[in-house]
Amino acid sequence: MTKRATILHGTGNKLTDHWLPWAKQLFEGASYEVFMPILPDNMYPDKDKYDKFLRESGWDFADNVIVGYSSGATTILNLLMSDWFPHARAVALVGAFLNEKLVKSASWYIPGQFDNLFLPEYKPEVIKQKADRFYFIHGSDDPYCDIDDAKQLCQALDGTFTTIPNGGHLGILSKMTALPAMEQVLRRGGII
Repeated sequence: MTKRATILHGTGNKLTDHWLPWAKQLFEGASYEVFMPILPDNMYPDKDKYDKFLRESGWDFADNVIVGYSSGATTILNLLMSDWFPHARAVALVGAFLNEKLVKSASWYIPGQFDNLFLPEYKPEVIKQKADRFYFIHGSDDPYCDIDDAKQLCQALDGTFTTIPNGGHLGILSKMTALPAMEQVLRRGGII
């Protein structure tokens, strides 16, 4: 059986940013085929545009391990809420972006930037049926994505929550080129 992983980046990211190349190598080193696309117009994440792009990608998403960072994590939740998206082996949400309540005060925020990203509602009972396991990795001091909101969703999904002390948003500003805490939790879960 072929093992597959999908990695979805965050807003305005390139595939060479922060820990993304490391994550790709981690999965490839564990004999996974890895799909890590650059999402279209990603300064303005759009659930419908991303859905169409991913649907038409030709990638087989069935039983993938899916990793999403920030708005890429939101995109995973959107996919899991859709009828067409198949069951995943595991989902890792890094810096889960669940709403705009903290991000609007960021210096880089553009009003309307996330107007087309979020679904009106995320139903844990639906999402939970679409993956075997859920892992949340979150900085203790994430200035953009509320850690308490992430913990609440993780609990509703019977997931495993990992906090990275002083990790910030775990992106470019955090200067992290690897996420050993994610590797550890995926190894303990038998994913890698």
